[in-house]
Amino acid sequence: MKKLLICCLFGNTAQSLARKMQHAADARGMKLLISAVGLDNFASVAPAFDAFLVAPHIQYKLEELRAVIGEGQPITVIESYPFASLDGEKVLEFVLKHMPELVA
Repeated sequence: MKKLLICCLFGNTAQSLARKMQHAADARGMKLLISAVGLDNFASVAPAFDAFLVAPHIQYKLEELRAVIGEGQPITVIESYPFASLDGEKVLEFVLKHMPELVA
């Protein structure tokens, strides 16, 4: 099972989005675990995950987060509207398009 971590400033919005994405992934029979974390706790939990999504409002931290996880692990910024609207289906589609290794 692959593990995806969503990071936002405090983790609250990301947690809501993660729940919706997990429901969508489960409905599709995907072997994917989706979790969320706030920026302050990212470094401590990141080693347990395979891929990462960053909330658009903290995209300025992308390089700093990339330095924490190192090279070779996918990390990308979520599109603004699907994140803000907590559209779990749309963000899951975004993941499938940009991180196909999670479902391979």
